[in-house]
Amino acid sequence: MKTVNSIAFQSPQFAVLSDTQLQSLNLAALETLRRTGIRFFHKGAIEMLHQAGAFVSDGNLVKISAALVEDAISTVPSRIVMCDRDCAPGMYLEGTKVNFGTGSDCLNLLDPETGEHRTFTQADIVAGYHLCDALPNISFVMSIGIPADVPTHATYDAQMALMLEHTTKPIVFVTNDRASCQRAIDMAAAVAGSYEALTEQQHILLYSEPSSPLKQSETAVDKLLLMADYRLPVVHSPGPQMGATAPITMAGGLVMSLAEIMSSIVVHQLRRPGAPFVFGAGLHHMDMGSMQICYASPEFQLTKAAVAQLGRFYGIPTWGYAGCSDAKVMDEQAAVEATMSVMMAKFTGANLIHDVGYMESGLTASYEMIVLTDELVAMTENIMKGIGVSDETLLVDELDRVGPGGQFLDTDETRAHYRDFWFPKLLDRKIRPNWLAAGSTTLGQRLNAKVKRIIKDHKPKPLEAEKRQQVQDILARAING
Repeated sequence: MKTVNSIAFQSPQFAVLSDTQLQSLNLAALETLRRTGIRFFHKGAIEMLHQAGAFVSDGNLVKISAALVEDAISTVPSRIVMCDRDCAPGMYLEGTKVNFGTGSDCLNLLDPETGEHRTFTQADIVAGYHLCDALPNISFVMSIGIPADVPTHATYDAQMALMLEHTTKPIVFVTNDRASCQRAIDMAAAVAGSYEALTEQQHILLYSEPSSPLKQSETAVDKLLLMADYRLPVVHSPGPQMGATAPITMAGGLVMSLAEIMSSIVVHQLRRPGAPFVFGAGLHHMDMGSMQICYASPEFQLTKAAVAQLGRFYGIPTWGYAGCSDAKVMDEQAAVEATMSVMMAKFTGANLIHDVGYMESGLTASYEMIVLTDELVAMTENIMKGIGVSDETLLVDELDRVGPGGQFLDTDETRAHYRDFWFPKLLDRKIRPNWLAAGSTTLGQRLNAKVKRIIKDHKPKPLEAEKRQQVQDILARAING
């Protein structure tokens, strides 16, 4: 029998759209921009677009040609390397490489000590940042929760200051206006050593949104242009609901989302060609029974897969969702929905996967869900390795040596390869007597114990005192107005 000489792997893949469908969606979005247009509520953006050849009518209705869109897409970088606080590469946003991190701004926390459903404090989000800093498969940190013990006008400033201090991992941040976005950049530049060093390291990435349907607010565009000015990465991701703020069909919702993303790319690249941009959309449908968005619906899994494919179609790094649930507590529903979303994220290959730990459709955070997702990412990573087929792995010679009726427990090959299999840290494989002897814990109990252990014991690398003081000075100015 002739065999190959080197290990050949074929990773599992999932594609929801054919090449023809990708092109149809692209052309429909271009037609929407040409015929219907986008309303921009930003005077500077309107002037810039008009000078570039866009057509402006009715004050702020901007119609954009295919040529403008295609020129803009051609200047967006195909990869972004985000570094950690120590300037080492932390995430590669390219191809089908997948990185997982938390979500932002949950109102409530499922307290890991008491199980209480309550609002966040600064101490809570610090604990969350420590947890993420310790987990090997959580690649970046987003703000997680809104601390109720901070003045409302300084919420985003406090989140940014605490993230910079309490984790070394790359940061995805949220702000409410241009001024708070500038302060976040100032804080990160203080930690990096300079604005130029921050641009080189790409330690932070801004999340912002258009205003569906087919609108770009002044505030959102302000932030989009500011990030372009500093050459810092941004995802400007629509978050429409099919049947409410988007057409009811998935194809129609994708067309509208694409038009909004394209209009964002045009104005962003007109401001600074080559500035880094991440392609994303959170296209949910409204559940007409509960009147809620659905984080775990099959339809959302499909639209996420489509967005990942479309981003690669344009050659732009991509944004996605996983490790989130519509469940209210860390129960069986949460585990099922988290597992499905993590596997879909891996199979579809979006680069930057956020919302790990989201419960109750984004209203509540669960630290146990973050730990579960860390375990699920490790498990799915082993699925993505595929099956190696080579002379080394076919083991024809070993089969011949052992022969019919033999056993493979003590062969050299078994000793060499048994560690190639994945060994779970939290999922239990013991037989019942051994499980009982070990305490008969449930997965939920093991998750909770790990959360409490990490929060108690893990200490992130401290931020240098001088840099911490600079960050605190910027925060104090924000709090004091």
